[in-house]
Amino acid sequence: MTFVLMDLEWNGSYSKAAHGYFNEIIEIGATKLDDQCRRIGSFHALIRPVVSRKLTNIVTNLTGIEAEELQEGDTFEGAVRALQAFMGEDAILLTWSTTDLLVLLENCRFFLKKETIPFLELYADAQAYCQARMSNDKRGRQISLTAACQLLGISEEGLEAHRAQDDSELTARVFARLFEPDSFEVFIRPADKAFYEQLTFKTHIVSHVSNPLVKPEYLEFTCPACGRPLKPSERWRFNSRMLCAEMPCECGRTYLGRVQIKVQYNGVNVRRRLVDKSAKAEEETSPDGGDDAPKA
Repeated sequence: MTFVLMDLEWNGSYSKAAHGYFNEIIEIGATKLDDQCRRIGSFHALIRPVVSRKLTNIVTNLTGIEAEELQEGDTFEGAVRALQAFMGEDAILLTWSTTDLLVLLENCRFFLKKETIPFLELYADAQAYCQARMSNDKRGRQISLTAACQLLGISEEGLEAHRAQDDSELTARVFARLFEPDSFEVFIRPADKAFYEQLTFKTHIVSHVSNPLVKPEYLEFTCPACGRPLKPSERWRFNSRMLCAEMPCECGRTYLGRVQIKVQYNGVNVRRRLVDKSAKAEEETSPDGGDDAPKA
């Protein structure tokens, strides 16, 4: 078994042929490791753009790639064939998060007319695995490749950030430093139907209370002060990515109910919060807390 750490650079532009905004891959870089995480090969391909031959200023400034550099590049189809040959058999493909994988799938759909990535059999998210292995994992917050290198003391000297080959090399160094066979096994995913369904699923937040996913119990609150059930005095509205409604209580306190319903591939995640507006009002009108209160 081998590991292939891949990185991509792409140019985003509007395309009539793609019926919208399209991220066209212009560079592929990959580093191959053996089952002991020893470096055994590297791959690099520049791709001649056809959707938009003009690179955006963002891409040029970020990567240093000039349009002239790409004119002698390969086609996307040719680069994919070469990458497939480089990977060989029994290889696990890894990328730093699934963003590059989604862009690769987007290009396979556009150029190859395929709904899958032809050479992908096994995949693992290098970012998710490395973050899980790091002791300072910040509760699911995604860590950048540069931040991971800094935390692990891995030097980036001599490597260009935001160039596919060098970023793949850095990803390989981070992965090799943290790799442990037993813990890595659970991160390996076969590229089957369920894999692509999850990869392309778009997490979204419910924005209207009439949505069937909004269960009545999600909107039920009780007054923390007296225990009475609260009822909204207005229609639930969508604000700051949450359903909100003012909820007065018979005891005289007023609350703001806030509910976020996020639809994810594996189910619905619900966050609920009750804000005591009465306490806030009391604080704002307190003689000790106002803007005009004398300062020591």
